[in-house]
Amino acid sequence: MRQSIHVLFFSFQLVLSQAALAALPQPVATVHGQLQGTATEMTGMALFRGVPYAAAPVGANRWREPQAVSAWAGVRQATEFAARCVQGGFAPGAEQPLTSEDCLYLNIWTPADTAAAALPVLIWIHGGGFFTGSGSADIYDGEALASKGAVVITLNYRLGSFGFLAHPELSAESPNHSSGNYGMLDVLAAVKWVKENIAAFGGDPDRITLMGESAGGNVVANLVASPLSTGLFQRAILQSGAWMGWGGITRQPTLAEREVIGAGLVSAYGAASIAELRQASTQAVFENIPAAGSTMNVDGYLLPRDSSLIFAEGTQQPVDVLAGSNRDEGVFFGPGIQEADAFRTYARNKFATLSERFLELYPATSDAVANASYLSAYTNELAWQLRKMGTFQSGRGRAAWLYFFTHVPPGQEARGATHVAELPYMFNHADQNPNWTDLDRQLADQMSSYWVNFAATGNPNAAGLPAWPEPKDNAPGGVLVLGDEVTAETLQVPGANVLELFDAAFQQHLQTLGGR
Repeated sequence: MRQSIHVLFFSFQLVLSQAALAALPQPVATVHGQLQGTATEMTGMALFRGVPYAAAPVGANRWREPQAVSAWAGVRQATEFAARCVQGGFAPGAEQPLTSEDCLYLNIWTPADTAAAALPVLIWIHGGGFFTGSGSADIYDGEALASKGAVVITLNYRLGSFGFLAHPELSAESPNHSSGNYGMLDVLAAVKWVKENIAAFGGDPDRITLMGESAGGNVVANLVASPLSTGLFQRAILQSGAWMGWGGITRQPTLAEREVIGAGLVSAYGAASIAELRQASTQAVFENIPAAGSTMNVDGYLLPRDSSLIFAEGTQQPVDVLAGSNRDEGVFFGPGIQEADAFRTYARNKFATLSERFLELYPATSDAVANASYLSAYTNELAWQLRKMGTFQSGRGRAAWLYFFTHVPPGQEARGATHVAELPYMFNHADQNPNWTDLDRQLADQMSSYWVNFAATGNPNAAGLPAWPEPKDNAPGGVLVLGDEVTAETLQVPGANVLELFDAAFQQHLQTLGGR
């Protein structure tokens, strides 16, 4: 086994060295002007950093739908990452650019040696709870993934109150009578830019895959639900986040509800109008209009109704999906509910008539047992949601491929295969962790190959890889386990009784939405 792993890794390095022999001719002409990128250090492939896909959302454009990029004369240098969108908290990666409202830029790694290459395209939507993160973080470096034969793109989108503030005045001035989904519309604008321009970078505009993790998976799933996405992408990859996010079975807030919250925030700030608030400094808005609770809303435009209804009715975009979650998701978000009484209250509030059935599966006989039950239920409900996404897309006649990530990265034994643990593997960052073993490098090589194969054909399978089974309607054996060994599951996790509970809870959820 060890010898075969070394052969795999040697083969990968050989591919990299061959890729370094050719690069896309530059400058590249886009519809807005010419771009000059740079060459990556590892392979010499072309890299374009800080490419504008929308006008700066500043001044009068603050809290407006993304506006078109203005054309430029001459050759624009695309050699430096742009600033991250305004944010607080932790953003993974070293030496991050400073934050700014002028942040609507994307980055392109292309291994193509000619514009005629027509390679599949992967567009990465970062996570971070809608209040942090950027496309320039080291953890999202796209070179090794692109070297497998795809154009890889990362991007920034507006975060926090800059990306998700809804307000009656904003809705009234909008030609679509909506507000608060600016970050989502940014991603949509970026996808449209890619559709229009990516052929010049050696990408195929008819083989675009959106992929995202955590909040990014939430974005991708809701763009699958949105009628505004028609024809823009052919496939979707969702990692640890789907249409209801990562918090389980909950309804999405309405525009009216978010407008009330937004009006309260603006009033508390002391601004008499949105026009006045647009005159405030970036720092003043960031410090006084909280990002907490920033999320998309059902605005009647991007989302005509709750995405749960859209998926249940089968009116979402008919795209192929690859989706999954990790074995120890809940650990990432802290200790969770730690008291038995609080957990029982949580069960009653969330599961209503199904709460006793829930507590049979997730008991609360003591504080310690209740805490373990909460973490297990959290992880299982997220796994159910990703698997449900596959069921929805199968119902639209599209391919669906499901995974369950169980490998524990070296040095993370206390956290297990937690939220985000899969990212270095799917990006194939074999060179970034000195603690990785041959097994880690093999898993990264396999995962990145699966992802690119899916983007290319809609099927992750290829010669030399463990067979990825097709889903079997929640029957055992229909999920690929990405663990110390990559193989089809033999023991169904979550179990059938758990999946049936969440299915029942979802039906209860749909009834509630229907009565709203």
